[in-house]
Amino acid sequence: MRTDLTEPEARASRIRPEHLVAVGGSLCALAVLERVPAVVSGRRYLLCHASSTLDHLTLVAFGLVLAAGIAALAGAVMMQSGRRPGAALPVVWLVAVVALLVAADRVDAHGEALAARGAATGFSATACDYLPQDYSATPGWFSW
Repeated sequence: MRTDLTEPEARASRIRPEHLVAVGGSLCALAVLERVPAVVSGRRYLLCHASSTLDHLTLVAFGLVLAAGIAALAGAVMMQSGRRPGAALPVVWLVAVVALLVAADRVDAHGEALAARGAATGFSATACDYLPQDYSATPGWFSW
């Protein structure tokens, strides 16, 4: 019978790669869900003139959320490698995931500010010769 409990206790309390993937993946899934207008109702703006800048900002925000998911997977792969990872490695990767999600929220908040400025001019059916652009703002958790 083995009486030394220090090694199993240390192994049980250690952050494992699947924890990093679970936490990072959950945060990314929530970030995607908060950006789907059908799931979360955000402020809506009716823009008379199409804005390629808003479309670009939306793609950048989704790209940052995707990069956060990739960072969570990359961190788990690095932790799974043959070397024994330090205790700080999972924390560094989770900070990277959160930083990318905060950046995505800031990009969305900037897009909302641009949409609000564009919608402030007002909408007139005679001034627009096409269907107006409907922009749904979803700035996220980190943009109050």
